[in-house]
Formats: sequence, C-alpha cells, structure tokens
Amino acid sequence: MSLFQAIESISISTSASFSAPAWQKRPATRCYKLILLVCIAATVTVCGGNKKKGGIDEDLAQQQLQELYDKGKTALDKGNYGFAIDFYRALEANYPYGELTEQAKLDMLFAFDKTSQVEKAVEAADNFIKLYPTHKNVDYAYYMKGVASFEKKAGKIDKFIKGGNTLRDPKPLRDSQNAFQELIKRYPDSVYTEDAEQRIVFIRNALAERELYIAQFYFNNETYVATVNRCKTIIYKYETSPAVEGSLILMEKAYIEMGLDELALSTRTVLNQNFPQNKQVPYKKKKGFFARLNPF
Repeated sequence: MSLFQAIESISISTSASFSAPAWQKRPATRCYKLILLVCIAATVTVCGGNKKKGGIDEDLAQQQLQELYDKGKTALDKGNYGFAIDFYRALEANYPYGELTEQAKLDMLFAFDKTSQVEKAVEAADNFIKLYPTHKNVDYAYYMKGVASFEKKAGKIDKFIKGGNTLRDPKPLRDSQNAFQELIKRYPDSVYTEDAEQRIVFIRNALAERELYIAQFYFNNETYVATVNRCKTIIYKYETSPAVEGSLILMEKAYIEMGLDELALSTRTVLNQNFPQNKQVPYKKKKGFFARLNPF
C-alpha cells in the first residue's frame, strides 16, 4: 500500500450541517451550473443590500452568511467540489472578514486539490499562511500545500524523457518536502504531523531513486567518476533509502572499471555489512573492444 493516504479522511470540522438543495442531487450540467450562479447572485445581492449596522439587518446578514457557508460545506461533503468552490468564492467576495470566511478559505484548499487545481491550492495555502500566520488551523494550510505541491502534473518535457516518473522534475517533490518539514518544525503536535512524516519518507525515496537512475545512466556511458559522485550523494543524503543498496553495487562496478580494486573491495565490504541478504554476483571488468574480438 502506498505511503500516501487518501486525504478524503482529513478535514476540518465545522459546526453546522444542512441538507443539500434538490438540484445538487442531479448531475452537474451547464444548466445547473447556471442555476447555481443565479442563486448565489441572488443571495449575495440581498446580503449586499443590508448596509445598516445592528438590529434586524445585521442579524439577517449574519443568517445569510451562515446559510451561504453551509451550502458550500454541504456541497463539499457530498463531493460536489466545483459547487463548493463557487459558494465559498461568493462568500469570500461579499464577507471578506470573519471566522466563517477563514474556514471557507481552508475548505477551498481541499476542494481545489480534489478538482486537480493544484496550482490554485498551493497559491491559496500560501495566501492563508501570510494572512493568518497565528490561525488555530494554519497547520492545515501547510499540510495541504505539501499535498498539492506533490501532485503537480509533469511538465511537457517530462513526458518525453525515458524513465517515467523516476525522472520527473524534482522541484514539485522538493516543494512538497519543504512544506511538510515546515509543518513538522512549527507544529510538531499537529494531527497532520504523522502523515506528513510518512509522506516525507516517500518523497526522499523517490528523489533517491531518481539519483540512482542518473548514476546508472552515467555508468552506461562510461563516465565512472560521475557515477561514483552520484552514488555518494545517495549514500550521504538519503542514507535510509532503499536506493542505497543499489548505489553501493553501482559504485563497486565503477571502481572496478577504473581499476581501483582496493576501493571496490572496501565498497563490497560495506555492502555486505549493511545488506547481508544481498546476493549480487561479484562484478567483472568489461572487456575492451579488441579483447571482445579475441575468443581465447
């Protein structure tokens, strides 16, 4: 099972729960989308018309704010993430301040991620962190920033590079790792810390695997010094990664090809001590071109 757990199970609780409007039970066609926007416009227009402070008008405005938020939360809970975003955006535009507005901003992070709008999710998380650095739930913003950063789609160039996801652009992985590390550093007791730690392990293993793939490429092209340097990077930087075993095996081969038998033997000793179950057959130096032509 992947170390990444489904984020559907992680959400920030809210106080009220209301039944969804009837139109939410039907497919989200363009027609219903238009009806939704008309309903939102009607709601916020009535809200905007009440400018008086205090008394009935203020109570009515608060009631309409709560109703708008609850509709968005109901849509979110039912998996209608696009509708939820529309409700939350309308709320944010007409009620820029307040606890429900802040909660709507957090809820939108999840909705953006579930609709594959990962760039918007990262941007919204950054904005929330800047606006509310002391918010009681700001740890969720750091967490969702890490989740969304990891899920950034591969670039156009990545699709044409051999190696698939192994050689994908490492920047999204590093951005995700940085966000999770910041979460753990600032909020070690957060409910999201344990999951963030597991995700960091997965990311580090992926980055180490990428380095090993590049090292193998160097070896295949007989650039042995570069091969050794890449293998050392894996060993020192990703010492708990499964790729360490492969890097030791490849490093031994590179030393043998360079005629550095003592270093190759030392590498083999380290390999056997740390991975006693390894059954790699001792490597023999490649024959030169003319040697391969001689059958004797």
